[in-house]
Amino acid sequence: MKKIGMKSIVTAFIMSIILAGCGGSSGDSASNYPEESVKIIVPFAAGGGATTTARTISEYAEDHVGESLVIENREGGGGSAGQQYVASADNDGYTLLLITGSAVTNPIFNKTSFTYEDFEPVIQLVSDVSYLYVNADAPYDDLESFAEYAKDNPGEVTISTSGAQASDHYAALEIIEELGLDAEAIPYDGESQAIASTSGGHDEATIGNFAAAEGQVQSGNLKPLVVLGDEQTDVYPDVPTSIEEGLEVTEASWRGIAAPKGTPSEIIEHLHEAFKKGFDDEDYQNQMSDLGMDTEYKGPEDFQDRVVEYYERMSQATE
Repeated sequence: MKKIGMKSIVTAFIMSIILAGCGGSSGDSASNYPEESVKIIVPFAAGGGATTTARTISEYAEDHVGESLVIENREGGGGSAGQQYVASADNDGYTLLLITGSAVTNPIFNKTSFTYEDFEPVIQLVSDVSYLYVNADAPYDDLESFAEYAKDNPGEVTISTSGAQASDHYAALEIIEELGLDAEAIPYDGESQAIASTSGGHDEATIGNFAAAEGQVQSGNLKPLVVLGDEQTDVYPDVPTSIEEGLEVTEASWRGIAAPKGTPSEIIEHLHEAFKKGFDDEDYQNQMSDLGMDTEYKGPEDFQDRVVEYYERMSQATE
């Protein structure tokens, strides 16, 4: 039998220590997270409900995260440019996505190199009811007169939406179909652009949430016609619901935070706890209420279930 020298034993011992240290580097990285600022990518133009959501939650969650939260707008492709950026980012917790339903629908209807499965849900923050707004100078003040105007002017009425594959675009198509209008839904690159177009008189109507549109309402450029839901809201108590008006169209957009697929569970847990503490802050809830946003919490698992349900529902639109 060949003898093993002392030098070989010492060398093997040293190598085992080195390899053990290398094997623990990933865990150490997760346990020390975060060590630098964390980016939240908003995949739309600044000014819409998505940007407002990201900035507001960041204000209240930043101290709990432990490093600064930096909001970065990366618009393009109805949200797909920013979504692709996050899907391709390192899964180290330093690049997050302000995720909306478009992260589900963009891969369904377009050729993208990512799907909703490339994101790890962290927390749902909002489930926001939408409204049908029209230009304030329009010669109609309710849904019935809007429909009459559209029928008297076939092919001239347009409804602006936040993107071709966004849920508000499908809501606009449903409104046109149910009312029997010769009208068109016009997609823009984000909610703020869609609202600005109708505010400027380029489109006759738009679908948006209170936070994104209220500034234009206050400026006298827009007026709400219908709540696209089954309950009236505190912000527009005199505006009827679509269900009351006999229109079987509802629209609510969910928003939250997600990380790239494969992000360590310790980091997901840290982020979830930090954002949940921000979400539970009474001042955060009051500020969101003042902005007209409907907060709704879901943890990682429940949020994932909602994303999957939305995928299944929207996939049926291609059948």
